[in-house]
Amino acid sequence: MKNKIAILLVLPILVLGGYMLYLNAMTKFGRVEVVVQGYDPKDFLSGYYLYLRPDWNETDCTQFADGVCPQKEFDETFTFYIRREHSDKLTQQVNAGVVKLVFSYSPQHKPLIVDMLVDGKSYLEFVRQKK
Repeated sequence: MKNKIAILLVLPILVLGGYMLYLNAMTKFGRVEVVVQGYDPKDFLSGYYLYLRPDWNETDCTQFADGVCPQKEFDETFTFYIRREHSDKLTQQVNAGVVKLVFSYSPQHKPLIVDMLVDGKSYLEFVRQKK
């Protein structure tokens, strides 16, 4: 009985550990910055999220191979969770159009968001600034 309990406890730990190793490996690719625009999903039950769409016309495509933005490799929309106390400040910046998402990117893998830049700074640094 104790062996079964031990197996049931170890299995989730192994799965989560494997997933964390996978995410760690995915963040080792090159970094690219994609300009994003906010949009309203008309969903009042979603909580404090920023809904973002890549703006390929404003994105510097020279950071990609052959100077072409790989639009088909990126999702059409991204959801970025924010804390309630920062929602107004960040929503204003998204509406002003000064936000970029930073991705870990390799052409063979799905892009992974690693940061959001507001006025060229990490959003965490931006929200820590005094109002």
